[in-house]
Amino acid sequence: MGFIILAQIIIWISNILIIILLARSVLSWVIYSGIRYNRNLGRLFQILTSITEPIVSPVRRFISRFVNTGMLDLAPLVTFFIIIIISRILTSILYALV
Repeated sequence: MGFIILAQIIIWISNILIIILLARSVLSWVIYSGIRYNRNLGRLFQILTSITEPIVSPVRRFISRFVNTGMLDLAPLVTFFIIIIISRILTSILYALV
């Protein structure tokens, strides 16, 4: 029973992180696209960036060692897939223990 609850918590946390990463990516497109700047969106973007940057920054450093992407930041996308993969591995291990 405890493993199922732990698996559900892992799924819940990973889903929240994915939603925050997606919101950060969409807001970065809106803010940096030249559309009139909205101060509230800027604040929201700063909050989302402060939440996700500790996860995205190591991925960005790792990617920059091998690939020069120029102005395109692939780190949030790669982080998105890493979160999904780790979440599925951990939950499948926990469900197998039941």
